[in-house]
Amino acid sequence: MPYRASVVVPSLGTPYLKVLLLSLSRQTVRPSEVVVVLKGAEPRRVEEVCAKKALNCVVVEQCEGYVTHALNLGKRSAGGDVVIFTDEDAVPNPRWVETYLKLHRSYSAGCISSRDIYLDLREGLKKGPEEQPLVRLRKWLARPWLRRPHPLLKKYRLGVYITNDMRVAFGPYIPGRTCYSLPYRGVNMSFKKEALDEVEFPEHPLLKRGIRYEQYVGLQLVLKGWDSIYVPYNPVLHIVRESLSRPRSRYGVEEVARERELMRAMFAELITHVHKKQSEAV
Repeated sequence: MPYRASVVVPSLGTPYLKVLLLSLSRQTVRPSEVVVVLKGAEPRRVEEVCAKKALNCVVVEQCEGYVTHALNLGKRSAGGDVVIFTDEDAVPNPRWVETYLKLHRSYSAGCISSRDIYLDLREGLKKGPEEQPLVRLRKWLARPWLRRPHPLLKKYRLGVYITNDMRVAFGPYIPGRTCYSLPYRGVNMSFKKEALDEVEFPEHPLLKRGIRYEQYVGLQLVLKGWDSIYVPYNPVLHIVRESLSRPRSRYGVEEVARERELMRAMFAELITHVHKKQSEAV
């Protein structure tokens, strides 16, 4: 029996959403459903676009909360065997859904993620921060010694991992090689539904921008015994614009920094809880 794919998209109803829905309608294997978690926009317009593209869309209205609340609403509504997450300003490659379905048949991993390639609508394709030559050199030479992975994530050291001091680090295989890795970016990650049902995206009143939520949900999976891997060959184009995770204002940058510190505390809480359960079991 073939796997069915659900695509979950948190949305504010921007014009980019139409482009995403168009790209999903042109997939070599169409998703069985597209779950659009809509906040502050008219559901009827989204439903009309889906009908024109012959997409099976489920529109979930979000009345409160932030991006991670939207993701939890979406995952609870998704009915596919594989649940794929992206953003409304993304343009997946034509075999995106098909590739994820094949990967989940081949790997027992609970999470499989891939990369995004920045698309500037004026300047064209751009390299991301992890692809800059100096950053790549530091990842190979300095990071393994200065930013050691937490012992529970030792085999993730080549990909995205959590350090001993509860920071997120990107190993030397990111973004160019397949490796064990916590989810790279929320714009391009997929989960087996049975694994996703065991975890939650972090909901906190101060977590407005959702910084590091990808690694938080990935860490939960690893602590529950699931593997998480990264592959470089199933990309999405990601339109460059100001967003919650890419602010341009000074206030926005400061808010991102505060959320990163909050996530450090939440990572520590997850790991401490596991250590406590292990101690009680001895």
